[in-house]
Amino acid sequence: MKVIGFTGNYGVEESVPHSYLMADSSILFTGRPFFIPDFAQSFVATPTIVVRTGRLGKCIAPKFANRYWDAFTAGFSVQAVKSDSPSLTALDRAFDGAAVVGEWVEAASLENPAHAAVEVKVNDAVVSRNCLDDMRQSLEELLAGVSTRCSIKMGDLLFTGDTGEGHVLAPGDRLTATIGGRPVLDVKVRL
Repeated sequence: MKVIGFTGNYGVEESVPHSYLMADSSILFTGRPFFIPDFAQSFVATPTIVVRTGRLGKCIAPKFANRYWDAFTAGFSVQAVKSDSPSLTALDRAFDGAAVVGEWVEAASLENPAHAAVEVKVNDAVVSRNCLDDMRQSLEELLAGVSTRCSIKMGDLLFTGDTGEGHVLAPGDRLTATIGGRPVLDVKVRL
């Protein structure tokens, strides 16, 4: 399983989305606490929409890419800031627990999954309200682009981009999210 993340894919900025990789051990599912590690000065959680692939594919044409994902959810990508080892900066987004993932919503269960409102909160304050159609580079383009570099496999995860501003995590924080009003994510932050 691969976990592939993107930055700069929502909003109005004119930058090109950039990609990064996370380890499969980075995944932290809803209901489990996020424990703040001690190898960096701070950790910033950025909201995102996460898509799960449901089919094997290589060099997928964008017009067929919608066939290659089957579910989505809300999540957070957590990045270490000013880590204690400059030689390990490539792991600042790939450490255990850095990929916070909510409960999956099957795309087939919704009439139009690309328009489903994904609302993300930190401590009951809304930090992001987006849908898949809000991406600057479409999900089809992301999937097609990734598939030119490596095969898409069942269960791969795509963090589609930063849907809001990052939040510096502190003990006691609570990360929650809904899709179409349905709760899908609830993670407490601990030391």
